[in-house]
Amino acid sequence: MNNDNNWFKLALSFRGSVIRDIKYQVAVTMIIALIITVLYEGGKYTGLSQPTLAGLIPGIVLGLLLVFRTNTAYDRFWEGWQVGGMTIFTGRNLSRQIWMNILVKSFEDQEKKAYHLRLIAAFFVAMTQHLRREGVDDRLKSLLAPEHYLELQNVSNMPLRITQWIGIYLAQQYNLKHIDSIQFAAINRLLDQLVECLSRCERILNAPIPRAYSIHLRQLLILYCFALPFQMVKDLHWWTVLAVGVVAFALFGIEAIGLEIENPFGYDPNDIPLDNLCRKLHNDIEELIAAHQDAMPTVSESE
Repeated sequence: MNNDNNWFKLALSFRGSVIRDIKYQVAVTMIIALIITVLYEGGKYTGLSQPTLAGLIPGIVLGLLLVFRTNTAYDRFWEGWQVGGMTIFTGRNLSRQIWMNILVKSFEDQEKKAYHLRLIAAFFVAMTQHLRREGVDDRLKSLLAPEHYLELQNVSNMPLRITQWIGIYLAQQYNLKHIDSIQFAAINRLLDQLVECLSRCERILNAPIPRAYSIHLRQLLILYCFALPFQMVKDLHWWTVLAVGVVAFALFGIEAIGLEIENPFGYDPNDIPLDNLCRKLHNDIEELIAAHQDAMPTVSESE
């Protein structure tokens, strides 16, 4: 029973649907259908019934185009989710490796290490802002030192600059012999994976579906929906308006879904919840720091 209730609740939900995005297209199509129906039912324009228009744009051709459009967009959406998950996975591993392997000999070293762990969380926040083409926000300000905060306001690629800061810290710790060459190489590979995640997201964002394809698909959708009343009016009469509205809702809705999910990094209800993922990684890092605050390896202990 609960499943049935959930099913109907989801079917009737407006949140996350594309109804708001296609309401004008559907309305215009229904208005045209109404005009054609009124003229036909008046008896003076019986020639408006043209069933042969059904072959103008074969439904199978339009269907294949819509399927290709949606599948292409969903591939980008799914890859975005995969990269988001990989960023969380890599960030957790990187923070654990840094926290457990780099030796410290003073409270200042400990605080410096904790700060650079928080830079991993700052990387994900900065990547989110970068993909949305937005600047430094309060979340980043709370994670950064004042000098880093000021520097980040004047760079074009914020997450990449953060990885540079982490890389400089790792090189310093290697030179101080707080990590050995094997650990240094392993941690740097994880840092490289963060840069790879950033690059993959940029590729998704900056490689849109060709504009000509989108234009052609919309032109075919308009022609198909505008031709529907001429095909249906003889058999459906006044029901033509409703039938055309239903078909237009289905076709324009599929196209709108593809348009929405092809860029999965924004604020749309169906986009990847990057802000939630950022908070999750930040919380994981803070828990790691708190749980091992008293059990951190030191130079004296290692000796």
